[in-house]
Amino acid sequence: MAGTDQKHTLIDHVASYALDPLGFVVFAFPWGEPGTELANSTGPRDWQRELLAELGRRLREGYQLGKLLPILMARASGHGVGKSTVAAWITLWGLSTLSNTRAVVTANTDSQLRTKTWPEVTKWLRLMINRDWFKATATAVFSADSERERLWRADAIPWSEENTEAFAGLHNQGRRVILIFDEASAIVDKIWEVSEGALTDEATEIIWLAFGNPTRNTGRFRECFGRFRHRWDHGHIDSRLVEGTNKAQLEQWVRDYGEDSDFVRVRVKGVFPHAGSMQFISSALVELAMSSERAPRATRYDPLIMGVDVARFGDDRSVIRFRRGRDGRSMRPIKLRGWTRCSLQRGSLTRMHAILATQSSLTAVALAAGWSTAAVSSGCG
Repeated sequence: MAGTDQKHTLIDHVASYALDPLGFVVFAFPWGEPGTELANSTGPRDWQRELLAELGRRLREGYQLGKLLPILMARASGHGVGKSTVAAWITLWGLSTLSNTRAVVTANTDSQLRTKTWPEVTKWLRLMINRDWFKATATAVFSADSERERLWRADAIPWSEENTEAFAGLHNQGRRVILIFDEASAIVDKIWEVSEGALTDEATEIIWLAFGNPTRNTGRFRECFGRFRHRWDHGHIDSRLVEGTNKAQLEQWVRDYGEDSDFVRVRVKGVFPHAGSMQFISSALVELAMSSERAPRATRYDPLIMGVDVARFGDDRSVIRFRRGRDGRSMRPIKLRGWTRCSLQRGSLTRMHAILATQSSLTAVALAAGWSTAAVSSGCG
């Protein structure tokens, strides 16, 4: 009877952390206990505490407002800060505190997933106070109750552009869904796009976490900090400011490569490189140009300049934008979807003439004539 009472007490105690992942991590692992792997550890690092606390706050806020919204969190960091560790904690917290939780964990490569990310999950499972509630394999952690193992589980799934079903079908109406991307910079956009489907379940706790070194200045992980930053709780973690990292090695890298080198930006400071391998203009300059703090400047003598970005395929839109001097905001851009290069050159002339008709400068007239000439000379006339 005493054993049964203790079991129920543990179940109730663990369940009390359903909206408190930080509290669960502090409670569930043997911090500072002699003879354990954590004998010399006092608990999560500061940045890990902050992330876990914010996740709990967002969950509690959703219930208080009666409106559960997907929680999207992205962290870009230098090396050695414990990204895979916090991913493991959140996976195990999610499974432990709400029955029939479903989680999917993936990483940039199959090797990263098999040798680093998933072993971190199984390591912390062995240390967890309620470890006997679950069974673990090389690719999954699931309920020890055989009748529930298909519904209450976390799976390590390598991504593939040719096989996206595992990410498209991640639904769990009325319960909890956790999706974790480790080393997210190298996970292709298609997987991110398909994974958006997991955000549509109503009255469901949906948590999507993306961690990684910011190795690429393009792609969806970068856009968590740019184009989609209004949706993502995002932050950068400098390895030099994190407890337990090798400060001597980090400072050596800074001396070797320079404080503002892309190597130090990515591997130490946790910020994106100045420019990607396919970029002519760096994202840093683009963001500076778009900053609302930069007032547009132009005079009546500045020529009117037109730029055309032709979308070649997919869902992208072709954009025609005008600039006079340093004012590229006053004239609204023209955005066209589904237009080929030739149809854009032929069919948009009417649109542009209407805009250019409002311009009194000779530059505007020459611009329209030049556009017409370009259409003919390119074989589209």
